[in-house]
Amino acid sequence: MPTQPSQNSYKTDILPCALLFVVGLIAWLLLLLTGNEEARAWRALLINFIYATPLAAGLVTWSAIVVAANGRWAGEAERLAWKGMGFLVPSLLILIVLWIGSPDWAPWYGKELHQGVWLNNTALFVRELAGLLVFRSAAMWFLARRLEGRRTAMMPAAVLIAVYCIVFTLFSFDFVMALLPEWRSGIFGAYFFISSLYLAIVLWTLLAVLQKQPVEVRHDLGKLVLAFSVLTTSLLYMQLLTIWYENFPEETSYLIQRMHFADWKVVSWFLVLIVYLGPLGMLLTEWSKKNRFYLGAVSGLLLVGLWIERWWMVAPTFSREAHLGLVELAATAMVLGLFGLSTNWSQNFLPELPAKEERTVEQEEHALKE
Repeated sequence: MPTQPSQNSYKTDILPCALLFVVGLIAWLLLLLTGNEEARAWRALLINFIYATPLAAGLVTWSAIVVAANGRWAGEAERLAWKGMGFLVPSLLILIVLWIGSPDWAPWYGKELHQGVWLNNTALFVRELAGLLVFRSAAMWFLARRLEGRRTAMMPAAVLIAVYCIVFTLFSFDFVMALLPEWRSGIFGAYFFISSLYLAIVLWTLLAVLQKQPVEVRHDLGKLVLAFSVLTTSLLYMQLLTIWYENFPEETSYLIQRMHFADWKVVSWFLVLIVYLGPLGMLLTEWSKKNRFYLGAVSGLLLVGLWIERWWMVAPTFSREAHLGLVELAATAMVLGLFGLSTNWSQNFLPELPAKEERTVEQEEHALKE
């Protein structure tokens, strides 16, 4: 049986998160106010925002996916995914901070672009705030119905999944594609929300490992990590193939920056070998998905790799050189500490799963017959 964390363990977890947040916040503010790279400091915050926000939302969405598929394999591990609710309010605050600082980092700010009102700065941030609020409302509705049982949560689960896909497709358009206004891609939105679900399942796997969930649960989570790495890779290939055969200059500019600049070519190969194709080698065997320490190590490596993938989405647009320095580390520490604080704090208030609803399909069918 999995061990349930105590109140003392929550306090133990919160202390390093609080320290990480405070140190990161002070360092980031000092670099922002005293350094000569204000735009880079703001973009470092943006990178962590597009990493942590879909990650937290994706955790809750995975609970909805399990319910919508009538999956019974997750058991008590499903409750771990609800921790993502804790970061949804801090993510709104970070979005407002990015809005305030947008004159220093947003390439569309104060410009008349061919997208017209779509890339009006106020319209963009209002749209994103509304999207995150809609997602949070859908997530709260789902969790409220989930506590009443699986059957009542089916419809809210389906709605939450659809809202996640729509909101984070817009998210990718506004915070990644808009950084290079002349670039467009019809597949990028799907790639972004699927890769975000990949990121979320990796974190869920790591949480299950840390909480010593049963070996069967770890095995199933490992299979999902492997499946979504393949799906993410497929969408990346589809996007690259489409850009290649269309050969439009406004589309190929995105690839040139990442495939032909020497520094970014190395990063691209790292992502191919670790994030995209890595799980095919690292998690192919049954043992690799069941061994707690090995699965935890692979999950940690993939979380780092997926952060680099978000950095790779943003930074090459503005620099031929791959600068990964103190400003990026400070922003990462700040957001990571805030993520840990909010998710650990929220778990104190999360309700227990409705035990009578967690019966296996066979047990439920037997009860209906009786």
